[in-house]
Amino acid sequence: MRLLLTLILALVALLPLSQAQQGPAVSELPQWLVDFSNLPRNDREQYLRAFNKAKQAYQQGQWLACIGYLADCEMIFQGNPNVWNLRACCLMEQKYLDEAAEELEKVRKALPKDPVTAMNLANIRMARGQYEESIATLQELREMLPYETPPELLNVLDFRELLCRIMLGQEAEARAIVKNLTPISDTPLYYYSQAVFALAQGNRVEASQHLRTVNSIFSKGNLTVPYQRALELSGVLNLQPKQADGQ
Repeated sequence: MRLLLTLILALVALLPLSQAQQGPAVSELPQWLVDFSNLPRNDREQYLRAFNKAKQAYQQGQWLACIGYLADCEMIFQGNPNVWNLRACCLMEQKYLDEAAEELEKVRKALPKDPVTAMNLANIRMARGQYEESIATLQELREMLPYETPPELLNVLDFRELLCRIMLGQEAEARAIVKNLTPISDTPLYYYSQAVFALAQGNRVEASQHLRTVNSIFSKGNLTVPYQRALELSGVLNLQPKQADGQ
């Protein structure tokens, strides 16, 4: 989930102020941004302070505090889809999946082509066991992403699809996703995929070996965080061998 924070931060509520300074045509802005820009300056500043506190709380894993600051935002202004998205992330972290889904549906109506929302929806559908729906959402997400999308983000999306296919008993399709990777590939995807395949066969010892290896190789930075989070959300850690066989 925290991988999404980079995308969420790109959609901060400072946007209307910066755009107002650049002077674009009002018709180019979403209506909620126009409405926000028309608030008194003091209200906008209070809103931004509360929103920044919400982001900081999210970064620190303080889910309840984040939700509280988002409520402060909505005491000043309602209608910012990025507030709903961030609240959905907090709810997902607390396993309130139904409530998170409601927030995301609100966002999708307001921002039907928003990649952040699509990624969150794919996550929540995977966490709810809606694996086919999650795969479909991941495919929609790939179509939304720009050509210059970082390869590692695409690798993370591939891993999420791989997890869903394993949970659907589609191991051949899952293996096809990583068929071109090797132990020297510059991504955690190879080792995480091998760990998942081992788990699907009931071999937890081998899975643990792959996870130790990947954490040793990619010890710097947070490259393994989105993989580990997806692993935990997917249900694969509780997978029994017969489930992987589609029985």
